[in-house]
This record gives sequence, structure tokens and C-alpha cells, in this order.
Amino acid sequence: MITVRLSQVSETFLGHWAPLPPGPGPSVEECLASGTLLLERAGIESARLDAECLLAHILTCPRWLVVLEKRRRLTREQFGRYLRLLQQRERREPLAYLLGTREFWSLPLVVDSGVLIPRPETETVVEAALAACAEFLLRSPGGPVIIDLCTGTGAIAIALARELPDARVFATDSSRRALRVARANVEAHGVADRITLLRGNLWRALDGVLSNGQADLIVSNPPYIPSGAIEALMPEVQWEPRRALDGGPDGLRFHREIIATAPRHLRPGGFLLVEIGADQAAAVVGLFEAGDDFEACRVLQDLAARDRVVVAQRRGN
Repeated sequence: MITVRLSQVSETFLGHWAPLPPGPGPSVEECLASGTLLLERAGIESARLDAECLLAHILTCPRWLVVLEKRRRLTREQFGRYLRLLQQRERREPLAYLLGTREFWSLPLVVDSGVLIPRPETETVVEAALAACAEFLLRSPGGPVIIDLCTGTGAIAIALARELPDARVFATDSSRRALRVARANVEAHGVADRITLLRGNLWRALDGVLSNGQADLIVSNPPYIPSGAIEALMPEVQWEPRRALDGGPDGLRFHREIIATAPRHLRPGGFLLVEIGADQAAAVVGLFEAGDDFEACRVLQDLAARDRVVVAQRRGN
């Protein structure tokens, strides 16, 4: 018999089904109403949407069908699974981890708790990279050579490989677990023949694989949260790997290393793009302008009008 542990879930959640009586479980409508209330009381703004997504996951059907089939009744096993997922979401575990997937650039990506969850604002990096590649392709035949540092799920690398069929992409990460997730995504989207996944800290992953000065484009979404600010982030973010968030005391530890060392890997005229926090634009532009290697440095904003990407071009022809 399935027992609902109300002390963990909520005394308001389907209390008259604890323990669940014989026969079919509650209806979709009842599950959505009570699940929404539970998540609202946990402080989750997207409570209704999350309840719908979790139920669609359990029923293995599109979310819109869940909304239409309100009278459908869950089996006892489905109801038990739904309760367990609600318990996890009530504790503010990210929805993407519970579903095991997150959409990026209209592509479904596998995610798990070992990788940073791709954010919509990071699509700004992809847009900027495509614009840079279009400029490059006007001047030079053949596909671009792209390096993606701190690839995580492989989101940026896969999006670029899908949009640029002639591109060769080298994607690096220091985490074995992240690279396993990236490998699954690369293979699922049919770009394994054009994306080389490499383990190592930034450029060290490329030793013996790619010669200096070969890259046309370097992109990176490195950790950029200041160490002291991580504990104040949303509860959901606390579930994500700290190594994918922590950018050092001011959040710019990785940006400094990437900007200082990128020129020897980037051909003259090539581009470097880095994602930034909304208040880091001036500091990152200053890092580019402190040396003589880059020009045409500019800041791009995401759809929320927040500074999101700094792009610069290596000097030379």
C-alpha cells in the first residue's frame, strides 16, 4: 500500500488519500490542484507550471495533454511517483534535474545534478557567435574552428555545430561527469563527428590536440558568481555544482585567465566571446582593454536587457 507521508509533503496535500485506498488513484485535476497548492506554499512562483510538468513526466505525455485530460485517473504507481517528485520540488530541487532535461536553442538536452543547468540568457552567446562566424566566413572559405571552454552540458557547442555544418568544435571541461552528460547530448543531436570533447582545465585540455593560433572563434560561459555571493542565490541554484558557479572572490578568476591566454590560441582577426554577470561588463571590458591583443570590444545584452556577453576581436589581419 502507498502511504503519503504528510509530514514531508504537506498536511494540505491530498490528506484523505493517506494511506491510499484500493482502486485507481486521484484524477489529474485533483493532483494538479493539490500539487500547485503544495508548491505555492513552498514559495515556488511557477507552482502550477511545475506541477503540470511533473505530472506530464509521470504520464509520459505532452503538458498540453495533461491540461486537457483533467478527469484521467492515475494508477497507484504513478501517484506514488508524482508524490515523490513533488517532495523533491518542495525542497527546491530544480525542475530540470527532476525531469532530466532542459531545452536550449530549441534543443532538448540531458541534464543531471553534476552539471550547470543551461539558461535561456546563454543563448545570447550562441547568437553573438553566429554573427561573428558570419563575418569570418565572408573573408575566408571553409568552416570555422571553434573552442568552447567550460562546456558543461555541451549546450553552446551543440547549438553552434547544428547551425554551422562545416564547423569543427573542440569543447572542454574539467569535470568527468559534465563530459559524460555532454557526450550523451552530442550523440543525441547527431554532431559527435564534429565536436571533440576534451577533459582539462581550460586550455590544458587542448594540449597536443590543437596547435596555437588555429581557432577562429573561442566561446565560454565560465563560472562567474563571486564566492561570497553564492549562499545568497535562489534555493534552486544551491543544488547546482559549486565548481560551475564559483568565479573566485570577484567572480572574474576564469575571465582573467581566458582573456590573458586566448591570444596564442586565436588566429589574428578571430573572436573571443565570454558570458558575464549583469554587473560585470565594465570590469571585463577593462580586462580586454588592459592589453594590446584585442580590439572592437563590445557588450551585448540578453532579452531581459541585461549585459550578458562581451565580444572582442584579436588584432591583426
